[in-house]
Amino acid sequence: MYALIRDSIHYGGFFIFLDIEKLLKEGDVQSLMEALESDDYTVRLDAALALEELADERSVTALIDALRYEEWQRDYPILGGVRAAAARALGNIGDPSAIEPLIGSLEDPDIDVRISVLKSLSRFGDKRSVDAVEGYLNDPIEDVRKNALITLAELDPKRGLKKALAALNDRSWVVRKAAARVIRNLGDERCLEVLTDKLNDPDMEVRRQIVLAVVNLGETAVEPLLEKLSDPSWQTRAVLVEALGEIGSKRAVPYLKRMVSGRKRDKNRYVRGKVAEALGLIGDPDALESLIEALNDPYLFVRRKARAAIDLIDVEPYLERFDNGEISFRYPIFWDLLEVKDGEKLIKASCKEHGLKISVKRKEAVGVTAEEFSDILIDVLSMRGLFNITRGSVTVDSEHGCMVTGETKKYRIVAFIFKKKGYIYYIYFKGPVENITESYKYIRVLINTLHVEI
Repeated sequence: MYALIRDSIHYGGFFIFLDIEKLLKEGDVQSLMEALESDDYTVRLDAALALEELADERSVTALIDALRYEEWQRDYPILGGVRAAAARALGNIGDPSAIEPLIGSLEDPDIDVRISVLKSLSRFGDKRSVDAVEGYLNDPIEDVRKNALITLAELDPKRGLKKALAALNDRSWVVRKAAARVIRNLGDERCLEVLTDKLNDPDMEVRRQIVLAVVNLGETAVEPLLEKLSDPSWQTRAVLVEALGEIGSKRAVPYLKRMVSGRKRDKNRYVRGKVAEALGLIGDPDALESLIEALNDPYLFVRRKARAAIDLIDVEPYLERFDNGEISFRYPIFWDLLEVKDGEKLIKASCKEHGLKISVKRKEAVGVTAEEFSDILIDVLSMRGLFNITRGSVTVDSEHGCMVTGETKKYRIVAFIFKKKGYIYYIYFKGPVENITESYKYIRVLINTLHVEI
């Protein structure tokens, strides 16, 4: 079989993948191990990837050999991919004999190999692994520090949590975000003082993770957060009220009402907007008077947040919350919601009573703006014969975006489009015109509470 692969290489690389794929399907571990020593490095890589997928104990020795770095390999970057795949395969297999070779490969010059090794070591609850991984928490490369921290938390949660609290001071937002996620998963009320001190982190995504870590502590966190509401930094006050809103404690309502309206309202418009948003999330009707007053705020941002909060309070008894760690929003309990992983689609939903169909999609779109994507969507709707097509500006998850609508004789389409960190997100509603109109307050609630975690 291996000779066939060599012949295939001679006559054209296209057949290499097909032959390796055949060996994979047949589970021919012996031939794949032989292919790890091929003179053609593309074959080596394909074989290593196949063995990673098979995770067969018989391949441990061959994979350990493939993991070993030699100086001459520096001139062949593809062999870094072989070593990385070998490291992942050894982690999948979980044979203890791989621990020392994996630890040795933490010094590999290829970053992908080192990260693959760190992830694989998380499968070995061994003191050698813990000690070795901890040694890379101060590595000069941020992705190595990040993965070392995540692996350490998996191997030794107590030690990992302690190091994560310290890593909130890391110079890299990537590491700080990972640290906040570790604390979110492992932390308890003893972490609260450190977390509240870091709520003003300069990076938005780090702040978001710290907020979620605080929110996980629930009512325990409310009093310390309330005590900090007079902080001189408006950025800190904004994050504090965001955390209070996510926790949802009605104890915060009297404090927040004073911040959004009246003579003693917060001087910063962004903070007032976040206060209105928090009151909506808490859902206490006692806040309605203050929110209605905020509808006359001189700043559009505050007025929009107040309007959205009033909508939320209006429909609060009928709301559920979806949160899978990647995307979160609130939606009515009578929508049938399903998480999917089908190409671009993330979530689909329907409401049979209203003939409503909903989908949340994501598309990688480097170099394409939300406006340009909406142009494409408008062209598609036009080709499908829709009329009354309109486009307007909208804000989704603090990002500028577009709302596109169109109609046929029987139904209306409403789509919200925005871009975040290289991805276009579009939320698509379709249903009879009168039912879309009737459901629009729920659509607004979904859009106004949607958050994507990148």
